[in-house]
Amino acid sequence: MNLIDGIGGVFLFSNDPKRLVEWYRDCLGIVPEGNDSECNSIYTTFEYRDLENPEIKRTIAWAIMPTDQDIKDKPRTGQINYRVKNMGEVISHLKSKGVAIEKTAEYPSYGNFAWLKDPDGNKIELWEPSESV
Repeated sequence: MNLIDGIGGVFLFSNDPKRLVEWYRDCLGIVPEGNDSECNSIYTTFEYRDLENPEIKRTIAWAIMPTDQDIKDKPRTGQINYRVKNMGEVISHLKSKGVAIEKTAEYPSYGNFAWLKDPDGNKIELWEPSESV
């Protein structure tokens, strides 16, 4: 039984959403499209086509939302994987922004990977797919 057919969104919670939005904009180039006053979030969307029916356009929401709880210094769980076009360029840019790259790895079957954390401690995995993927 296949109950899930994709990812609808990624939602990060922060005690300081504006600061976190600026970091993602400056370090990873994710530029927010707007503010959602109903959800009190700052968001953007990523569009893609349905594999079985390419005429259908789908979106993945990406948002940063204020938390109603103090989460400062508490452990984070989960990890977001961002697909990148050129790992070397992305890592060079991140280092120029003072971002620490925790680890990198190359897997010939899958591609290049790098791991880091955003200022709130959320885990980030960067992935540059190999030609065969």
